Amino acid sequence: MLALFFLIPALGNAGNVSSRYDVTFGGYVKYDFGYNTQNQSSDIAVARRESGPYIKNLADEYGNTYQTAAETRFNFLVKGPELWGAKTSAFIEGDFRGVSTGNSYGGFQLRHAFMNLKWQSADLMIGQNWQQWGMPYYPAMISLQDFAQYLKGIRTPQIAFRYFFTKEFNVMAGLTSATTWYGAVRQHNDDYARSSWPGLQGEIAYWSDRCGRIGPNNLKFGLGGYYGKEKKITPAAAASSTGYHDDTLDAWLTAFRYSIPIIPEKQSNKAMALLLNGNFFYGQNVAGNNWFYPGGASNGSYWRNQTTYEGAAPTVFGLYTQASFWFTNNLWMNTMYGYLKYNYSAVTRDAMPNNVNMMQTYALNLLWDANPSVRFGLQWMNIFTGYNYATVANGKYNNDRTGVVNQFKFAAWYFF
Repeated sequence: MLALFFLIPALGNAGNVSSRYDVTFGGYVKYDFGYNTQNQSSDIAVARRESGPYIKNLADEYGNTYQTAAETRFNFLVKGPELWGAKTSAFIEGDFRGVSTGNSYGGFQLRHAFMNLKWQSADLMIGQNWQQWGMPYYPAMISLQDFAQYLKGIRTPQIAFRYFFTKEFNVMAGLTSATTWYGAVRQHNDDYARSSWPGLQGEIAYWSDRCGRIGPNNLKFGLGGYYGKEKKITPAAAASSTGYHDDTLDAWLTAFRYSIPIIPEKQSNKAMALLLNGNFFYGQNVAGNNWFYPGGASNGSYWRNQTTYEGAAPTVFGLYTQASFWFTNNLWMNTMYGYLKYNYSAVTRDAMPNNVNMMQTYALNLLWDANPSVRFGLQWMNIFTGYNYATVANGKYNNDRTGVVNQFKFAAWYFF
């Protein structure tokens, strides 16, 4: 009887919501199968060091296969009443990768949760969503973490306001979280949040159909960036009776992104169409939001001098580029390349030999939409990673300075 009393108001509320708002449920089921030439997970971020003459590296000595369905997603799109003359909507999405919550694969995690107010010449977005600048417009990788090292994009809590001066020219400005607010690593106990300086984001963009389209892909250019600060403090073990010491460092990143339909589709058919898109970027000290996955090893700051408490951060630059060619309306090929370089001083390279110094990645995939619900994909990816120095123990090189890994993937999606 008690359970029934609880159930009746719940059912009543559910009825009110469904009748008041337009709610659409969607997502997809995804299966991945792959082989790595190094012993790594499905989400390869760096190539492990090659084995040295004296000590063998397990990750380099063996390969492995993997299978997963954790990238399966659910989402809800809600369209509500107008506010201040703007159409309102909200979007919620999650998947089962679990990694952002500190769980293993299979644990449900939040991907997107944002609201949107859309006027005829402006757009306001509030919540957790993809960054609104710098990332490639139309990435076509098979898995979520492919090419994440090259400013592929991250999801952050943010406020972004985009204003359209004309149909083609627009600007975006807003606030974005200075640090990642999920998982157990950062959140409030983080140097980037501790600085009390919010992350600032902005972009100037040009979008046009003057060169035609390829599906939703049209001509786009955007120049944007991020600025924040880090209050770097001494670790607890180093704090003396005089208290903690700190140094305030700038954290910034600028990026140019582009999308060019070189050969547009004809009469809504993408056969023989060609699209080029990608980005260029330059910045420093951006570990707080993990712009270049994985963070920590290279993209953050360090103590140049722990006696005078002087902090420093290496600058970083790189690019991502993708060329997409459609053989038919539903079968297309994507070639991809990414490059990343950290500018460490000679002294710092000596002090931190295990930090990543540079990376480059090549990939080729083939995607086929068998029908509106089913897609299949095949991909080869090669990652080369260079570290500051080879590791040395007792005067002998234990592991090489570089590493190479190849990954072969098959994926199947069912969209609903």
